[in-house]
Amino acid sequence: MMNKIWGFIFISAFVFSLCTGNLQTLNDAMINSSGSAVQFILGLAGIMAMWSGLMEIAEKTGLINSLSKLLLPFTKLLFPQQHDSEILSSIIMSFMANLFGAGNSSTVFALRTMEKLDVQNKHRPRASNDMCTFAVVNMAIAPLFPVVIVQIRQLLGSGDPYSIVVPSIITAAVTILVSLVACRILERSS
Repeated sequence: MMNKIWGFIFISAFVFSLCTGNLQTLNDAMINSSGSAVQFILGLAGIMAMWSGLMEIAEKTGLINSLSKLLLPFTKLLFPQQHDSEILSSIIMSFMANLFGAGNSSTVFALRTMEKLDVQNKHRPRASNDMCTFAVVNMAIAPLFPVVIVQIRQLLGSGDPYSIVVPSIITAAVTILVSLVACRILERSS
């Protein structure tokens, strides 16, 4: 679908430029925006590499495991029927990676967690309550410090790229709360 949308945009721009006699302007815009896109992506790649490295250090030094132990009571509140410590640990690792803004690492932990929950659910076609709760909360968690968003805002020339931090934390908290309430209501109705 996206290919069709991009194709439509390009063809429309080309036809408009052809009709107005501004083919040189279209060419200049494509070249300039391509260069800007490469610079933008390189800036993001740098910050992602740095944060991925910091996450690796935090994991190797045991910082994430220590913080995971602090989150265990909260995790048991979210998953009261879950008694498998390996699954709880995997859930916490995914949450921690999200909290620290390492979404790429979180994806790995989330997939591993879902596989374990699916085995526990005996590969039924219908997701278990724990699977649904995990998916909802994991998707709703925003980083404590949204590194990528701050970097994007900075690269695009924002006057205060850090102004997004507090609103994103508040939004994530409200989203998690509403999502959990919806999960609990749907669990009772099924």
